[in-house]
Amino acid sequence: MAGTEPVPSSTAEETGKRRCACIFAHPQDDVERARVQAALDNALVTNDAHAVFVACMQLLPPCPTTSVAVAQ
Repeated sequence: MAGTEPVPSSTAEETGKRRCACIFAHPQDDVERARVQAALDNALVTNDAHAVFVACMQLLPPCPTTSVAVAQ
C-alpha cells in the first residue's frame, strides 16, 4: 500500500536537535511531522483506531524536547 513503506528516521545529528524520549515520539522537524500526518491520514482512511491514537499522541504537545524551558 502506498505510504506504508518503512522510512529511515532522522538522527539527532541530521536534525541538529535532541531526540524526543517520550513514549509516543513527537516529530522534531517538518519532514517527520509530514510523515506522522500521512500516517494519521492513512489510519483515518483505513479505520485503524490504534494508529489514529498513536498518530494523535505524536502530534499533540507537550514534548519536553521542544518546550522552551528544558532542564539539562
